[in-house]
Amino acid sequence: MRCGAWYTDPDRVKAASYFKSTDGHMHQWSFSLKRVNLHLIDMIQAVGKELPNALTGCLIVDSTRRGKRYPDALSKTIPIWCAVLNRASAERHNTPTGDVPLCVPNDAVSDSERAQIEVRLQQWTSAFLNSDCDIPILTKPLTPIFVNPDKIGALPSNAEASHHVVLISASSMNQRAGEHGAQYVQGAGDDHENWALGLSPDIYWKHRSRLTSRSLDRGQREALIHALVTEQSTSMQNCANIAEDPASNIIWIGTTRIAVASLQAACEALENNTKLFKLMILATNSVSDNTNPENDPSNCDVMRLNIPQGKRGLNAFSQALPDVVDKVTEVLQNSDQDSDRGVLLCCADHFNASGAFAVAILAASFDENRAFLASAKERSQHRSKLTKNDVHRRLQWVISASELVSPSRAYLQRVNAGLIGSQRTIRTDS
Repeated sequence: MRCGAWYTDPDRVKAASYFKSTDGHMHQWSFSLKRVNLHLIDMIQAVGKELPNALTGCLIVDSTRRGKRYPDALSKTIPIWCAVLNRASAERHNTPTGDVPLCVPNDAVSDSERAQIEVRLQQWTSAFLNSDCDIPILTKPLTPIFVNPDKIGALPSNAEASHHVVLISASSMNQRAGEHGAQYVQGAGDDHENWALGLSPDIYWKHRSRLTSRSLDRGQREALIHALVTEQSTSMQNCANIAEDPASNIIWIGTTRIAVASLQAACEALENNTKLFKLMILATNSVSDNTNPENDPSNCDVMRLNIPQGKRGLNAFSQALPDVVDKVTEVLQNSDQDSDRGVLLCCADHFNASGAFAVAILAASFDENRAFLASAKERSQHRSKLTKNDVHRRLQWVISASELVSPSRAYLQRVNAGLIGSQRTIRTDS
């Protein structure tokens, strides 16, 4: 969990997850097709492939306010996720995972609430099966285990029969006598950009001993934070303005030859003269001219777009969208279909612009079977019939490739506006 990053040494972290507590709130229970976290399944099952009899699973860390044992993400959202994936795997792939009951903590979820969630499980499972998300093949059922500072549960005797999803609440339910600490601000761990002075979990853990030194007063600590953040930014060189981003690798969207990456990974691709790409789209205003495509021996065209981060970049994104779709379609059209060289999309804004560009390209120039529409006539007919459901399914392709590539609703609305209706900006005759 994003909040849990503050509590966990990054050297011990294999992946990040994103489950929303609101999907576990009373009467708002939901299984999100935008946050399916399928990358966790690959990580969990990787050990089992090498060691079939080994204990398998993962630890997920989160926190909550005082007075609660678990955040709703741990007590309900993730148990719902486990139950739906177990059922979907059984129905689609006939794996022995469908009979596992919903598992929630008895000391946090009432019998009545559990029953109300259970009656909705099949509805969520059907929606997942009918989506364009990849349905994982589970070798063993996912079983939640609940841990908090006052309770560490034991694994069952047949522990190797399940993938254990150990859900750790880092928050103590009650402040003990004699303990003193700052007040917990609900949601602060997920919104640290607004209060942490630029400090990120990675910087915190790298310099934890200095930052937590008792010899520092508040002013000295804030000065140290500013110095560390500045040092980190300077060290990024050409990628100096990249927002905190856990993805350092290139993420391919199936076999479409469309890839997305963080700005840092894109810069490294240019510096390393990679021959993976025919076209690289840099949707950012934070890369210097030192990465000059004319000097790039890999013969990769680079399309630079001045798109500010966040909502400030929405208008620039909308203006660039038709040209990006046309350019990428042209490159794919003119390249050998058997070639491994593709198109790389990147931005400095947590994949908002790059992810939204990917969704638009996939919706405009690929059919429902993920095949590129090589004929202009086919593309024209296809684009004239696009619906919001088609766009949403393309988003599911992207999310199945990586949970990190999940553009905001505001950017997706601009994609819909560009593709659908009488005011569309993306040409149907391309």
